Amino acid sequence: MAVSQRLLALLREVSTEILDAQRPLRVIRLLEWPEEVEREFFENGARELPRPSYHVPAEVEAAAKQFRALAQQVGGDNEIERFLHETCVAMATAARMLCAVGSKDFYFHSVEIYGRPGSVSSDRRTTNSDLARHFEGVIAGYAPPPAAVDQPTIDAVEAATQLRVRFQARFPGHEVRVVIVDQMASNASASVDEIKIKRGARFSPRDLRQIEYHELGVHVTTALNGRAQPVMPFIGVPSPRTTRTQEGLAVFTEFVTRSTSLARVRRLCDRTLAVQMAEEGANFLDLYRFFLGRGHDERASFDCARRVCRGGLVEGGAPFTKDVCYLDGLLRVTNFLRIALTKGKSQLVRLLFVGKLAIEDIPLFDRLVREGVASEPAYLPAWAQDLSYLTAFMSYTVFFGRSDLTAEQRRLDDQVARAEADLV
Repeated sequence: MAVSQRLLALLREVSTEILDAQRPLRVIRLLEWPEEVEREFFENGARELPRPSYHVPAEVEAAAKQFRALAQQVGGDNEIERFLHETCVAMATAARMLCAVGSKDFYFHSVEIYGRPGSVSSDRRTTNSDLARHFEGVIAGYAPPPAAVDQPTIDAVEAATQLRVRFQARFPGHEVRVVIVDQMASNASASVDEIKIKRGARFSPRDLRQIEYHELGVHVTTALNGRAQPVMPFIGVPSPRTTRTQEGLAVFTEFVTRSTSLARVRRLCDRTLAVQMAEEGANFLDLYRFFLGRGHDERASFDCARRVCRGGLVEGGAPFTKDVCYLDGLLRVTNFLRIALTKGKSQLVRLLFVGKLAIEDIPLFDRLVREGVASEPAYLPAWAQDLSYLTAFMSYTVFFGRSDLTAEQRRLDDQVARAEADLV
């Protein structure tokens, strides 16, 4: 049965209102710290808590009210209204979170949107901190000799030049600005129209690959495809409820394109563990020293601690929990792809790039694309087009995931012990 005219009209109307109401909700931008906060921190010998200030415009509170009203408007029990209702509720929560910056309530709203280290992932058993500690346990103490691809030989100006070229190659005809900025909690970020590079940062060739495939290959791709939707262009802008899927898809892309590294995985683990530390009372200085002890330099340690504390309390107890989404989302996206491909539903892979969606939205958009309400993605990364390889790889991971390594581990340990024993 096709989508009814009533639902189609409702979808068009609410989609337009969502696109308009979300404009002031630029979460990361509104949580940025003024440039002088970092400068004063180091001028004071990195011994005093930073004192960031925030400016949240009145339009944010108005957006919260508008999204609450929209959520009440779409209260039906069909999948289209569920999708619209959950989107509006998440947007309203994000607005309330922004209105609560610098308080404990900010943290509670953050948990509602992004989860926390103790939240369970898609398997209903593994927590986000479990994922971080698993990766940490596997890679702890492993320090391979530095390779040329991991040497930070590229300055910010050259990085900007290279990324501009790569952007134009991926999206010909789409104008993009590449700007170098003084203050940012990461070395690079991308929106649909702009790439930001942190002044003074240095990049390795692998870093640029990671930025290309994470930022351009996923975040910009889903933004462009979403903005081109005929009925729902609002799925081209970030939504809090889709963060897990979007960041997980981006990290998965890093893995399948060989643009991730041990250092990158360690950072993701460290950030999750730092969020848990902050929940338990660690303040900014504790987190800064934690990152220093994990091998990050002073500036990187400041940036990582700032990511956890921005919007919340630098004194501890109320972090910004978005960083738990990366490993959580990676598990969710991986499991989704394993199931979809081994069950013969390969068409669902490309729908991950229709716009900025959550995994839970994909079956609905499968139908909406078939009925012409939503359009196929114009842009797809190469790995999502090579379904033959992807299906073979995911089929292997499903089989491998069912294997019990206990006996194999004992056998390897025994073989190593015998090989190391004295020869007589």
